Parts: sequence; structure tokens; C-alpha cells
Amino acid sequence: MPRRSKTDRAGFGVLTYFYSIVSLLGLIVTLGTGFLLVRGPFLGGTLLKPVPLMLALAGFVVGIVVLTWGATRTVGVGSRV
Repeated sequence: MPRRSKTDRAGFGVLTYFYSIVSLLGLIVTLGTGFLLVRGPFLGGTLLKPVPLMLALAGFVVGIVVLTWGATRTVGVGSRV
């Protein structure tokens, strides 16, 4: 059963769609930066220089946080029913 928010006046689960898009964005960021982090040591590419490597790592962490936040909001973890 889809979660319906009290602030979702349209009644179509618009907030659920929004949080799903946020989760998808977090997944894309996580996969993209994760590929940049592992392509050197594991896939035969060159290792990134220190500054781009740290930026990719920061992007990976941000992607994980956004993915987790969006996913928990989508399924309604911690919300009152």
C-alpha cells in the first residue's frame, strides 16, 4: 500500500514520486563516483590524482546519503501511519 502524506493534497502520491526520483539521483551519483574510485585499481585504468580522488570520494558519500534519505522517505520509515 503506498504511503500517503498528509501534505500531499493531490492524492496521487506525488511526494512518493519525488522521493523516488531523489533516490534514483542518489543511486546515479553513487554508481558514477564509485566507478571513478574503482576503475584504477580494479579495472586496469590509471588511479586518479589526489584532489579528484577526494572529490570522487566526497561525491560517493553524498550519493549514499541522498540515496538513503530518499529511499527511507519513499517507503515511509519512521512516519506515523
